[in-house]
Amino acid sequence: MVKTLALSLIVSIVVLPMITTRVQAGGLLSAAAGESRTDDPDPPRSEEAKPKRRDRDHHHDCGDDASSALGELAGTLLFYGTIAAVDAMIPDQRTVCCINASGEEVTYTIYGPPGYFSDYPYQHEFGYMLMGDEWVTVGKTTSIRGSVEYGTDFGNLSRVGTKLLVEGTSRWGIDMQWDEYFENIPSGGTDQLTMGDLNFTFRAPQGYHSQFRFGLGTNLLEDRNGSEFGINFTTGYDVYIGKPWIWSTEMDLGKVGSADLFRIRSTLGAQWKRAEVFAGYQYTNLEGIELDGFVSGIRFWF
Repeated sequence: MVKTLALSLIVSIVVLPMITTRVQAGGLLSAAAGESRTDDPDPPRSEEAKPKRRDRDHHHDCGDDASSALGELAGTLLFYGTIAAVDAMIPDQRTVCCINASGEEVTYTIYGPPGYFSDYPYQHEFGYMLMGDEWVTVGKTTSIRGSVEYGTDFGNLSRVGTKLLVEGTSRWGIDMQWDEYFENIPSGGTDQLTMGDLNFTFRAPQGYHSQFRFGLGTNLLEDRNGSEFGINFTTGYDVYIGKPWIWSTEMDLGKVGSADLFRIRSTLGAQWKRAEVFAGYQYTNLEGIELDGFVSGIRFWF
């Protein structure tokens, strides 16, 4: 039942953009796409035609601050990532003897840090990860979690999104987010914008009740006029604050085309078996254009 529901939601995400009518528009989404363009700039518009910015007066200062912060974050992540990568590549070999489900003694040769995954959060009445070699016959070596969600600013802007995170006991993982934005235009029709990112992540530190991760990847922006790409730095954490609650936060800082991108989201979820229902807030700032709103959805753990 859970897998059927998950498949149905994912299919709906794929089909929805195909049946939506796109129109030429001058709203937030068109302005966001325009800020990212690396080709010739658009011709100047009158003050009345320009889309409203929530922080218009500080637009250039925010861009300079974001570029400076991006450089500092890049240096920090590069230093931290180098240490983490070297630590992960050093083989940690050990032999563990244990009793399997049939009562037989089995010997395992294990490489890497001693951290395994439950089938889903709170399966063992605590957290998610299983720390220590004593869990080798119980835990999994790979964690997969995928979610679908809906976001809205309770006005003209809405968003349908998907997220996927795949991690292993080696601490390395792949993180992906894909968002379809829709904006109702007063003149009629709907404008649409696609944003996404793909990151390689490293999990550190990790424990029974929380896991932190950081990573490096690429951003994508696409609309009717084409596509733009850029670099992305990501960091986030999951905290299991007590059954059934899960607090998840993620931050992205990077570029897409010629625009600075900053995004932060935080959600609180309630877990039951392999399904988590969550709600929270996502804030996205693309060179001063703010695309934010309330978010709710469902996440599945495999």
